Amino acid sequence: MPIGNQKKPCFNFHNENRLVWKQGELRMSVRLNKHLSDKQIEMLRDKLLAEAERIRTNFQLKKQEYETTTLTGAKDEVDSANDNILLASDMRFSNRENLYYKKIMKTLSKVESETYGMCDECGESISFQRLIARPTSEMCILCKEDSEREENQNFFERRSKSLGREISLAGH
Repeated sequence: MPIGNQKKPCFNFHNENRLVWKQGELRMSVRLNKHLSDKQIEMLRDKLLAEAERIRTNFQLKKQEYETTTLTGAKDEVDSANDNILLASDMRFSNRENLYYKKIMKTLSKVESETYGMCDECGESISFQRLIARPTSEMCILCKEDSEREENQNFFERRSKSLGREISLAGH
């Protein structure tokens, strides 16, 4: 019997039903992503964790680079403009990495809740091959193709994927 808040391991039954300890009770839970084996899920989790670590490491390196970089004397206008352009592109890449990191964390929480690998749109399974290619996939390939087709047809209300803002293509 569990003492206090000790966690108990999950016991697998045919890779779809599990006995799990929740709130001090042994309960049966049905795993939604039963199309993926435990080994496949572990491989995808490791890939996500490695990507998250890469982003954290790059962030720390950029932070150290900015902290150690000092302004060296007076610069002419061209050098200052060039520095501003480089800083703006670095900030944009950092923003994209930050958004991707958040998506990885959201995906890892889905792995823990056993809903990873299920399409957010239709509820069908996302193929292992798709998840290997893009571990943060939230839609099966059919729903993603429909979504992109719809997005491309909606010429006047396009949105920036990384910033969530509307892109003005009508010349307003």
